[in-house]
Amino acid sequence: MATGAPATGSLVRAYARRRVDALGVTAEARGAIAIVAAFLGITFWWLSQDRSIPVFDAGLHLSGAFYVFHALQDGNLGTALSLTVPYPPLAYLVGSLGIAIGGRAVAPPIVAENVVFVPLLALGCYHAARIVFNRTAGLLAVAFALCSPLITAQFHVFMIDAPETAMVAVFLWAILASENFSRLGASGAAGAAVGLGLLTKEPFAFYVVGPVAVALARGRRQALRGFLVFLALAALLALPWYLSELSHVTSLGSAAVSEGGKSSDAADISPAPLSLDNLEWYFWNLVNAQLYLPLFLFSAVGFVWAAHGLVRRRIASAHLLDVVVGAVVAWLAITETFVHDTRYSMPLLVYLAVFGVGWITALSAPRRQAAIAVLALVCAADVAGTSFGLGGSLSVDLGNAHTTALQRPGRFTIFSDRGYQVSKPERDGDVLAIYEALRRGGVRAVVIEASAEGELAFSGAGLVAFGAIASLPTVSDAAVPVSRIGERYAFLHHGSLGSRRAPPCVRLSNGSGVWINLGDDGPPQRRYYCPSRDPAFYPE
Repeated sequence: MATGAPATGSLVRAYARRRVDALGVTAEARGAIAIVAAFLGITFWWLSQDRSIPVFDAGLHLSGAFYVFHALQDGNLGTALSLTVPYPPLAYLVGSLGIAIGGRAVAPPIVAENVVFVPLLALGCYHAARIVFNRTAGLLAVAFALCSPLITAQFHVFMIDAPETAMVAVFLWAILASENFSRLGASGAAGAAVGLGLLTKEPFAFYVVGPVAVALARGRRQALRGFLVFLALAALLALPWYLSELSHVTSLGSAAVSEGGKSSDAADISPAPLSLDNLEWYFWNLVNAQLYLPLFLFSAVGFVWAAHGLVRRRIASAHLLDVVVGAVVAWLAITETFVHDTRYSMPLLVYLAVFGVGWITALSAPRRQAAIAVLALVCAADVAGTSFGLGGSLSVDLGNAHTTALQRPGRFTIFSDRGYQVSKPERDGDVLAIYEALRRGGVRAVVIEASAEGELAFSGAGLVAFGAIASLPTVSDAAVPVSRIGERYAFLHHGSLGSRRAPPCVRLSNGSGVWINLGDDGPPQRRYYCPSRDPAFYPE
């Protein structure tokens, strides 16, 4: 029976809403916070379910986090800062903090990376889009960035490109807030973002040159003090590491540049400079890996709209030039100087998100609501595919599609349930548990076949990372002296389930298996060993 008195729950919600409003947190900001919370929640659930072997670079960088953790644990700060050469140390330091708090496992460094860099990415995108357009654009930019298929997948593993992207977002927010270096505090914040960004990955510089140049050109003499503060903080944070590792950084840059132009084949990762294959490489990468076609169309419409406004001097925002120039300069830099890779264009996402949603805010109310609804549906679909493996794949191929190349020129991916390196969590094949059982059983090293190191489902780099977690060194069979082979070595073999008569110790999610031998791996007295079987030793 209705009494007219408000329910206790309603009073609590109303009180909480008043408290939030009193803090000046707008509805758009609350929406952005909810998106970040949902993203982190999905990632934490994903990590709790996944048992796959980290693939290639994901295994390499995960190993780096554990090496830095061990160096810090031993009190070797200098070693910790240089262990990750040719990569700067910031992401690994964050990962090692996660290990110190959460223990030795796959998830803690990834959780730490998410907790630090996902909010930074959202903050940067929100405030950059808010400054350029308005708060609605800020909210939409957060949704655009965090539902990007590549950013979602990269935050499910331990990598350094997603942290680099987050620091570009923070930089863009700060440089726009500096009002062309006229505000010293914001100028210093921009410098700090650049210094920390350069400590995530060296190509970070490509993504900040454009906005810095625009701010300097606008500010002229009035920008000098702010620019000096900007430079001082950036140098204070980044320069010590770059000077100490100058030879490594120089060799890395020289190698990357010299690789370019070795082939004009569209399937190659280093097409000739100024060739059509080279100029369009990252176009196909955006369409087929980083955004997929629907999100790409949002950004393409936004870029054309922004460029047209600038040319016609009908500028929708005083800061629109900063974003457009930043995107164009970054694209030119990564296109013409470095070997190409799916992940190298990830920081472009910040610029794409800002002008990819800005045009929506210029529409009439009914059209704006329709565009926002379409963006929400696209985001929901991409999250369902990348994080949960739902929905299959949908693409359109032109007659000359080259689908075996990394960037897949000629293909337009509309939707896919296969993310880059990872997609849905794989619940089969808990190889890390086997590593830990081997360690408890007295094994002191794991040997894998050299021919298997480059396999996708049985990644050598991922197994090395498992070894770092379980304190069980993992080496190639080519590196093990015969004189040292004994039962303290475990030999891991990988193949199809029908390749051996004995059942495997571990079945992987792709239908393959893993077999284990202890000691001398040769015939004729081969016996397999599996710590999770009873009996543990069994014949072929």
